[in-house]
Amino acid sequence: MLGGALAIIAAAAGYQGWQSWSMARREASSEAFFQALRAADEGQLVLAGAGLETLAENGAGSYPALALMERGIVALDQGDPEAAASFFERAAHQTSEPILHDLAELKAVWARWDALSFSEIDIRLSSLTGDTRPYRFLAREAIAAAALRDDQLDRAREHYQFLSFAFEAPDGVRRRAQEALALIDQREALAGPARSESAPATDDAVPAQSQTETDDTETGEAGHE
Repeated sequence: MLGGALAIIAAAAGYQGWQSWSMARREASSEAFFQALRAADEGQLVLAGAGLETLAENGAGSYPALALMERGIVALDQGDPEAAASFFERAAHQTSEPILHDLAELKAVWARWDALSFSEIDIRLSSLTGDTRPYRFLAREAIAAAALRDDQLDRAREHYQFLSFAFEAPDGVRRRAQEALALIDQREALAGPARSESAPATDDAVPAQSQTETDDTETGEAGHE
């Protein structure tokens, strides 16, 4: 009985010691994070970057991911989207917290927006559109915007229609979805005459020797402005 009591006391003391150590690490990480933010605000970007990188390697809790996110923001401000995307991707891998992870994934895609195709954006963000994901509406809006950009109008319409009727979506997202749907209608209306003009002529209007010459232009290309 005495041995069991001593074991319980030792375990309790060990747990309290671990809690104290963990709390001290989090407090130190918090202080280091805000020191780096102050350095960045004062224009000491080298010092801020060094502090954030140290925190990314050795910080406690969510601070490594937060440090990498901040480094990505600084890189964007400096006009280096590729470096920013790398920091955001590291942040996403650093944390399992949905809010930080999904935001980092979104920011990584936004940073590389011009270099990614619709298919790549769709693959990277589709997992973020689940019913319980914190940024599901922004993720779906990004997929829709990529589809609209690349003239994948059917896919764009699908996502924008969902967003326009999603009552839980932020007002700005629903408004932009409705505006995008109007733009899609306009593009499709303009594409209609172009498709008609590019359609193969009838037998009565085409000489026999040229009937094998057809217009290979895909109707999807008629949607380009």
